[in-house]
Amino acid sequence: MGNKYGARRTWSELCQREFASKREAQRGEELALLERAGEIHTLQYQPKYILCEKPRITYAADFFYVDIKNARTVVEDVKGVLTRETRVKLAWLKEQQGVGVELV
Repeated sequence: MGNKYGARRTWSELCQREFASKREAQRGEELALLERAGEIHTLQYQPKYILCEKPRITYAADFFYVDIKNARTVVEDVKGVLTRETRVKLAWLKEQQGVGVELV
């Protein structure tokens, strides 16, 4: 079953996990292959960031990894539709924790 924006959950044999959309699954597989090739490391799926304890508000990006070539950490989110709530959480995350999220 899809969500209100038309995304359909997609299983990836390569990653052995389900993703929220076909597009996210494709990006997850690209990153998994890059990790196997040694171009990135420490690939994590759905890393969670706490924005506020009370009330508990969190943000889950799609991916976190270390780009070896450019010597930097990367937090990515695959978005088809950028909602107001997501924009607010991204700004909050950047302001509070200095974490910038790259939108794919």
